[in-house]
Amino acid sequence: MCSGGCAPARRPAPARRWPATPRAEFRSLNPLPTEPTMTTSRPHPPTPHRRARAMGFSLPELVFSLTIVGILSSVAYPAFSSTLASARRSDALVALMSLQAQQERYRANHEAYGDLAQLCVASVSPSGHYEITLESASPTGYSARAAATGAQRNDSACRHLRLTVDGLNLIYASGETEATANAAALNRRCWGQ
Repeated sequence: MCSGGCAPARRPAPARRWPATPRAEFRSLNPLPTEPTMTTSRPHPPTPHRRARAMGFSLPELVFSLTIVGILSSVAYPAFSSTLASARRSDALVALMSLQAQQERYRANHEAYGDLAQLCVASVSPSGHYEITLESASPTGYSARAAATGAQRNDSACRHLRLTVDGLNLIYASGETEATANAAALNRRCWGQ
């Protein structure tokens, strides 16, 4: 006991003792065992067969995959190219219908239909797949033609689209060349009807 406001003496803390562990248990906790085992020996370098399997596909797998891709492409490509040609054909339809609207607007203010320069209409369709020509213009009618250019020339049946206005008659024609005309069913398909 202390007199006069002293702090009581501190007693030192008892030393910590680790529990005794058997030697076998200690070995299982050791990350680096001293004697070699199956799990600690170095693996053999990979053989060429193992290395090839680890790097990617084998040749037969690659050939099989490419064959499947080729078959699917040969089936899908014609349908795709037909759809693409049909979509590009709408470029000509837009150009010819725009030309028709410009002609009617011009005819309302003048005595005859105009040519491309008077109408301020481009001689190429909006997407550039067709060349637009105005073949004839008179007071009673006109004839306009859209001829496929570039890759669209492969659309052989609908390579040329012709719009003819003769008085009150509106005639839609199509063909492989300027001089040929398609049958009615094919003509409707070319004009998207």
